[in-house]
Amino acid sequence: MKMEDFEEEFDFKKKKRDFDEDFKFKKKRSSDTLFIVKIVSIGLIAFSFLFSFLIMRKIGSSDYEIEEKGNKYGRSQFIKYQGKISVPVPSGGRYFLENVDISSFREVDSGDVSDRSTLVVGMDKNHVYCGNISLPDLNPNKLEVIGNGYYTDGTNTYFCSPFSERNEKLSVPMELFQYFMYAFSKTKKPQSYLYPYIKIKTDKKLKPVGIYQYFATDGEKVYYKGEVLENADLNTLKSVDGNNEYFTDKENVYYKSKLLPIKNSGKLKIVSTEQGNEFLYDEVNGYVFMGTYSFDRGKAPYKVLGNEGNHLNSLVFVNNEGVYYYDTKSKKQKRAGDNIFIGNIEEINPNVFTDDENIYYFHAYSIWSKRKGGGGGLASRNTEIYYLDKKEGWKKIADVGSGVYGSIWQKGDKYYYFDNLGIDLIIQDTIYEIADKETLEYLLNNSGNTDKIKEFIENGKLIQTVGEKKVEIAVEDKKMPDNEKWWFLGALAVVFVVVVILRIKENQ
Repeated sequence: MKMEDFEEEFDFKKKKRDFDEDFKFKKKRSSDTLFIVKIVSIGLIAFSFLFSFLIMRKIGSSDYEIEEKGNKYGRSQFIKYQGKISVPVPSGGRYFLENVDISSFREVDSGDVSDRSTLVVGMDKNHVYCGNISLPDLNPNKLEVIGNGYYTDGTNTYFCSPFSERNEKLSVPMELFQYFMYAFSKTKKPQSYLYPYIKIKTDKKLKPVGIYQYFATDGEKVYYKGEVLENADLNTLKSVDGNNEYFTDKENVYYKSKLLPIKNSGKLKIVSTEQGNEFLYDEVNGYVFMGTYSFDRGKAPYKVLGNEGNHLNSLVFVNNEGVYYYDTKSKKQKRAGDNIFIGNIEEINPNVFTDDENIYYFHAYSIWSKRKGGGGGLASRNTEIYYLDKKEGWKKIADVGSGVYGSIWQKGDKYYYFDNLGIDLIIQDTIYEIADKETLEYLLNNSGNTDKIKEFIENGKLIQTVGEKKVEIAVEDKKMPDNEKWWFLGALAVVFVVVVILRIKENQ
């Protein structure tokens, strides 16, 4: 072979090696990193789909099959299927009971049909189960149902909640690791949610407090979900919200079992947007609480705006210094800006209000994130305060549907519709100008119709009115995944891809 022919053949083979037939791009030495990135990216996508598929298949199919073909224990939530007993844990799916004696297992019945707290409590000859978890040192042979979620064997006493909660002892990285193992092996599903339970530290016999759920007393102390309410007076105990979370007695204020650092003013109420977080508001002192978190009481009193409103995502709290809101992401009070209002603030409705000179209204919208290749999620929930006009010259004409739908207002020779239906019913704006006499007559003479209101908006019979924006509040969506979660899942995926690549190379 001539030297020229050899060099030509060598050069051809080199070019062939540098061309990847599967990925259809020419590899340069400088493109090795890009090549690896592409391989890893493809691997990550494949891993994500595989991971999600395996989890959904394991959880979804098995849960459905158990519920359809299993045998239920009485009124309880327990089901026997294929030699196992399971119980549903809302938000977590079904879980199996461990070390259970199936032959002796039975539901726990208080004898009271209205008592639903026992539906997730069962027992065999050896254990008492709160959901799928056995309660230590509680003797099933001496078990007595106290009521309100409390149980005793005469020596030890427990509270078992009939409602599931997030397992706070399970960290996000550990949960993801366990789900990873669960997806690719026969390990048990992570206990992401559970029915909370607590052992009561008392030697005295408890009795339920009949007026409220989750309460019991030993004659001296008052218990809420198994925890002591410090200095609580049972005789004057009252619920503030009706949902068994905020309570008062003659002197104290509680959030669940926690004593709040204020005294009972006698003028406490719950405030919230129509679908938002609930706050405890003290009308006398202007204090604001979100659970046990207190707005800066040194800056009180706060005036609350937007209570029961449906054109805002965040309640607004105003003092002499500024405009504030609660950030659900950081779980803290935040300042949106200076106090722009003049004198006294009064609500026309939950979405429209005035000061001594001007009319303002709320406007709400959401921002959705976009990702390469499609998809995305809710990025933030936004609330804005707009200046509409000087309040002089405005006159209310009538309510629409007794105020449920909205109201009609007049300024000069123009008429306006102030909406109360809100963003949940896909009415995006708060203030609309009424375009013609026919629409005005309909709104005045009919009790209200949501579809008709939407039709008027779509057809230009109700015209969006845009004022001047004064305050903007943006709260990042609290349901968005934590960076910690995704970094950890990404790390697992990378390990998975690297292992696959090494195995492929070994077999080459």
